[in-house]
Amino acid sequence: MENAEEKTQMPPPNCGNIITVLSIDGGGIRGIIPGVILEYLESQLQELDGENARIADYFDVIAGTSTGGLITAMLASPNQDKRPLYAAKDIVPFYLEHSPKIFPQIGGPFAGLISAAKALAGPKYDGKYLNNLVKGILGDTKLNQTLTNVVIPTFDIKLLQPTIFSTYEVPNNPNLDALVSDICISTSAAPTYFPAYYFKTTDSQGNEREYNLIDGGVSSNNPTLIALGQVVKQIIKGNPDFHPLKPTNSDRFLVISLGTGTAQNSKKYTAPMAAKWGIFGWLYNGGHTPLLEAFNQGSADMVDLHSNVAFQALHSEDYYLRIQDDTLTGVVSSVDVSTKENMNNLKKVGEGLLQKPACRVNLNTGAYEPLDHSNMEALKRFAKLLSDEKKLRDSKSKNKTGSE
Repeated sequence: MENAEEKTQMPPPNCGNIITVLSIDGGGIRGIIPGVILEYLESQLQELDGENARIADYFDVIAGTSTGGLITAMLASPNQDKRPLYAAKDIVPFYLEHSPKIFPQIGGPFAGLISAAKALAGPKYDGKYLNNLVKGILGDTKLNQTLTNVVIPTFDIKLLQPTIFSTYEVPNNPNLDALVSDICISTSAAPTYFPAYYFKTTDSQGNEREYNLIDGGVSSNNPTLIALGQVVKQIIKGNPDFHPLKPTNSDRFLVISLGTGTAQNSKKYTAPMAAKWGIFGWLYNGGHTPLLEAFNQGSADMVDLHSNVAFQALHSEDYYLRIQDDTLTGVVSSVDVSTKENMNNLKKVGEGLLQKPACRVNLNTGAYEPLDHSNMEALKRFAKLLSDEKKLRDSKSKNKTGSE
């Protein structure tokens, strides 16, 4: 006889009806951490479905902010064979190769003073290498050409409001069908680190729209809820991709949300320290940007909390997985230190995170509590759910084609 506890832990999935979502936080060079996690997830999918399996084959929507937006584009943009430009195993090597040129380091005994002076004079980095790299990789690929739906947040400083680039919105708003390269550069334009980014789009009727954009992390460093909101809007509109789901079928989401790590809470900044800061102190403190970090980490944690509330209320908490490390300290918690040592340490953080217990928010205390299995084990289980869902969809598609 089956163990009753095991039966309640993972209810049978609504195969063929669940909506699969992957979300990746912003975090600069710390994108190496979700890169490690994604490599493991894709390896599990390949064990089940063969070496050609790719992340984009399994998710209805991939959402990413800032560095997460770049990873999203790498996973979902097509190559000449209409397959993903990058496998998940290529993400970390990409960061190791290009980060030192995206974030060139200042050496010598006066490095801190020089960095502080640059912070006063303008962006810390000119962004030229990143811009040319992204444009060279993504070429003329537009938003509507991605292999699965993508959602990438930015923030328009002229309109003072978020601008969400979503493949779902393109049919009703053709001016959102921008080059994926322009979208990636925009969502990565973190204030004080990179210049704001300007571009225009023109639709088939000749209507122009201009964009004045900065990092999407200003409003949504964790884009999970934005992705879910985009899907719910499509269900309300009657998008046939989600038939026969209804807006009330919110329990049929499967979500994997990947963080890029945050600094350990204790003793990083204190109220007595911050009480003495002026504009400069909030924008630059020991190589960090406290104001930006507060926005990014605060918004990401709130999204995770609300997501946990929603999934637990629907008794579908086993279909929501958040993988995050909030114990980073020192240099490894920075977003732009691209030394070989730090990048290797970030890779080790990702590898260690796989071994750590999966966690879930206790809604009564707000504290994260470990579960009885590791993140690695959780990803194996999610890979099986994703594989089963894809196989059922493929079977339904073949049967439909055969009947026609």
